[in-house]
Amino acid sequence: MMVPQMQGDIIRAALKADPNIRQILDPFVGSGTALTESMMLGKRFVGIDINPLAILLCRAKTIPFFDAALKQHFDELMATVNDDRSCKLATTFCGWNKWFRRDVAIRLSRLRRGIESIDAKWARRFFWIALAETVRLSSNSRTSTFKLHIRPDDEISRTLSPVAMFNRIAARNLAHLKTAKAVFEERGLLSRGRYSETVNLSLHDSAVKRDALVDGESDFLITSPPYGDNATTIPYGQHSFLPLQWVQLEDIDPVANVDFLKSTHEIDTRSLGGSKVIANKQVTKLRQRSRTFAECLRRLKSEPADRAARVTAFCRDLNECIDPILDRLKPNSYMVWIVGNRKVAGRSFPLDRILSDFLVSRGAERIAQIKRVIPTKRMAVRNNIAETMGRESILVLRNGGSRES
Repeated sequence: MMVPQMQGDIIRAALKADPNIRQILDPFVGSGTALTESMMLGKRFVGIDINPLAILLCRAKTIPFFDAALKQHFDELMATVNDDRSCKLATTFCGWNKWFRRDVAIRLSRLRRGIESIDAKWARRFFWIALAETVRLSSNSRTSTFKLHIRPDDEISRTLSPVAMFNRIAARNLAHLKTAKAVFEERGLLSRGRYSETVNLSLHDSAVKRDALVDGESDFLITSPPYGDNATTIPYGQHSFLPLQWVQLEDIDPVANVDFLKSTHEIDTRSLGGSKVIANKQVTKLRQRSRTFAECLRRLKSEPADRAARVTAFCRDLNECIDPILDRLKPNSYMVWIVGNRKVAGRSFPLDRILSDFLVSRGAERIAQIKRVIPTKRMAVRNNIAETMGRESILVLRNGGSRES
């Protein structure tokens, strides 16, 4: 998760270098750090992500700042939930009783029905976020890892009150919204309680063109793509699986549907490197795009084949995102890519150099590269595959605007 202050500093530095920046693009928008910082500076924003929960988080950050109306919805919601005596479950996905005690599932169902009774979609999105966090905290999955991992029996039997938990989370979020509203008002960034500039959020793969997103419209890119395939870095899809089971998917995005939840691995499979089916011509193209990638594969020859397959699949998918992303940027616009070099087979995987190669092969110009120590990390120091990274690279490039196919 990127540091908001750092993102804000980078965007302000870009604005100093190019005061004409009006629209900012993040093709791996995640929880919306770049979105929030861009809004605080009064800029238009385009965000893309393959994870429905990420898009829901971002949409919740762009709702109208109608705090009084939200408070009224909140009071009515809690009254509805407290009056609900039904024991009918609102969702019964396969394996639900592994991940939730029945008494917890009943109360989560009452919360879901209460949110569904609200007639304003923008308000429902605000409360879906509070429910998503409540689901995560009250499930039988450990919160110490992003992977779904069952708690020990003594923790499963712990005392839980999902309704009280939701009440606290929603009240906290409402307080945050009121604080943010004051900042936006002070900066003159609200019009009748709504953010005065355009925000366009889209749920899809960044390698895919969507008609709703206009080419050549964004002036600046700031993003932090995954550092490797989700299965062996951070499985955000698994992390999102349980919360999304309780959310009304049509409130997230028109393309959000149950196919995203076919399994606990479905979202991760749709993410970079999710498919390990690799054609020889794809490997050849990657070698041509990046000598660093070719050298990385050479060093993995003596390792088990799955190591090279993971690296190749991830690089293939990242490479396929580059052209659509650059097409959305104006010629000569600045780009900032924040990446980390994970380890594969005990060796550093030079994602910063490979990504830089991919961009330069499309006519981008290298401007600078800055190394940054990660002071606090929202991940384990080690995972079950390898040691995780403790440093990041900030790549600064300029879009060339003309590329070979």
